[in-house]
Amino acid sequence: MTRAELLSSVYGYAHRADDASASAAIERQFERDKEQIRLLGIPLETLDSPLEPGNNQLTRYRISKERLQLPESVRFGEDELAMLRIASFAWSEGSLESEARWVAMKLASLGANVDVQHIGVAPRLTISEPSAAALQQAIEARRAVTFDYQLPGRDTPLSRHVAPLRLHQADGRWHLVAYDLDREAPRVFLLQRITSRVTLLSESFSPELLNEVPDAIEALEALVTSQPALVSVEPGSIAQARLATRVRTEQSSIEFTVDSNSHESMSSAATNLRLHTLDYFVLADEIVGLAGEAVAREPSVLRARVSEVLHLIRSQHTDALSGDNS
Repeated sequence: MTRAELLSSVYGYAHRADDASASAAIERQFERDKEQIRLLGIPLETLDSPLEPGNNQLTRYRISKERLQLPESVRFGEDELAMLRIASFAWSEGSLESEARWVAMKLASLGANVDVQHIGVAPRLTISEPSAAALQQAIEARRAVTFDYQLPGRDTPLSRHVAPLRLHQADGRWHLVAYDLDREAPRVFLLQRITSRVTLLSESFSPELLNEVPDAIEALEALVTSQPALVSVEPGSIAQARLATRVRTEQSSIEFTVDSNSHESMSSAATNLRLHTLDYFVLADEIVGLAGEAVAREPSVLRARVSEVLHLIRSQHTDALSGDNS
């Protein structure tokens, strides 16, 4: 329905529709109500007129039955509903709270009315990246954003103007799946490389851009598969605990090899992990952060990046010591 059709037929608007003096108040209430509907987790869609794009008077509003309801083929048992209900309460404010609220509403409609206050468990999850909250807000409001993004090997960050579509976790890190409005192409951004505040713009974008999300996520998974790495770790170390979860194998159990000739601050017997990574630069920084518990073996680009970071750290400390001596 169009705005005019809603204002003339929906209770709360219709009885004031003939009052010209109240038109401005009705418009403000309409905007507040739209936002409230979205905050409740109800997917309110806006459809531009194909005849006059940009004409707000012809914009139509729709609540998608497909997005609001679970498919007929998806059904859960009583225990499954209870566990899903608990999980929906785990997301902390500023992360995916609104999506969790949407899920909770769907589960409640299926009979999952679990009162988590009486369970005795209070799981809390959050996305630690500072940009996550603003990006999630923009995704829900379907508004474009701008931010500065630091690419590896560049001295200064680049400004990005995108339509944010989804926050997605891959390779243990959070990414933004977006559509670059300047380059007119889908892009994926690592949240930890966003160096500025995320600015929400008044500019909205078409919900049709959400069709880009599955292909972008599939491309991410393909990239991970195509970038193998070999890392030696100290057996029983924190490095092994962190990196072993990323080992990909076709077998049900993970088999490790032992390298008795290991060196570079390793013990006499090191565990070799063959894993895959989405970003060699990020993996290199992680290996450096694990100190002597992990050593990059392959490929050469990973070893080179680790060496580069270590040399940079050494030079910074050398300069600091030289300054103290002077």
